[in-house]
Amino acid sequence: PRTYRKSDLENGQDVQGIDWRKLETTRSKARSVRSQLYCQFEPIHVGFPNPILLQNGKNATKTTNCDDYFRFTRVNNEHRAYITHFQLRNLIAATSRNDIYYANKYKIMHTDLSDQVNECAIDLTKTSTDSWDNSGGFVTTTLTATEEALIGGSFFGEYVVKSLKSDYDEPPTIGAVTQETNGITNHVHAFNSRTNGQRQAAFCNNDQHLRLLDLTTNSFTGDFTYPAAINCAATSPNGQMRIVVGDFLETLITNAQTGKPFESLLAHTDHVFACAWADDGIHIATGAQDCRIAIHDARWWARPVAVISSEMACPRSLSFSPVGSGKRLLLAAEADDFVHVIDAVGFTKKQTVDFFGPIGGACWTGDGGEFVVSNSDARLGGLMGFER
Repeated sequence: PRTYRKSDLENGQDVQGIDWRKLETTRSKARSVRSQLYCQFEPIHVGFPNPILLQNGKNATKTTNCDDYFRFTRVNNEHRAYITHFQLRNLIAATSRNDIYYANKYKIMHTDLSDQVNECAIDLTKTSTDSWDNSGGFVTTTLTATEEALIGGSFFGEYVVKSLKSDYDEPPTIGAVTQETNGITNHVHAFNSRTNGQRQAAFCNNDQHLRLLDLTTNSFTGDFTYPAAINCAATSPNGQMRIVVGDFLETLITNAQTGKPFESLLAHTDHVFACAWADDGIHIATGAQDCRIAIHDARWWARPVAVISSEMACPRSLSFSPVGSGKRLLLAAEADDFVHVIDAVGFTKKQTVDFFGPIGGACWTGDGGEFVVSNSDARLGGLMGFER
């Protein structure tokens, strides 16, 4: 294991420690070949059911790559998230630059950007006393973290919650989100209840259900059913509305308490896997297997304000920078090789971070001054840090 820092760039190496001179080629040539040979997940080619969707598809363009919001700081190739399912890439979470968590199959690891911490936060390897029914343990498919708790979901429909505020090393709470055979947990996010202010977790599962777990009482408080598998959800900052996306074309805007949709947005031509709601409550973003990111204004749902094309692959992780961290930005991670930092005010400019490898996730540190990418390539991957 080795840490590459920005100073290494001056010695002919790129951010992954690749010395292109020794390979007798150039990075640009390798990028060109990679892009030509890359095999994107086959889209479902459902066509365009209405004129609005047709117009959105025609208007999708690559946003100008001209801004320089962040600079590379380091990559530590000792740390990389384990990708359990090729479509699920939310496997890293951070509460600060000193507390970064990532899923490593049967363990959730804890590290930082200073190479001072390297420990197991939760060991989910199966023992003889464990009740979950799979061969090796709790295989993490999605992860999120708040100041209070670390929350994960598994391939077999379980969930895990570990307190991050306890003075003692309390064991994690493990339970079942669903008992369905096809109950893989695709996504989880945390939000504050609009009624009592308590922290809740929203689990999106392949069994077409979105379920709400009260983290204080460890009890489920909501269970909503939708037309197909739910891939991702995001709750508005005021707790009143929720985005729900899945194995269907529509982006559903729902009542967060009842789960019922009141808007159905048509901006994609394939299944949707990522969504995010900005902290100001105004903008939402969705990313789909049609290789597009759609931006909507919550004050006027009629049409997207922008439709942005990916560079190479499906955008599978989206998150807006937190309020108070400077100019609002949208962090968009494709499945492989590319992470974009998009101007979330005008949505016309971006900074593209370009490397080689599958992406296990990308997230902001707590204050938005840095972001972290988990490059999961077995040889050239690692935890990559960038500062504003």
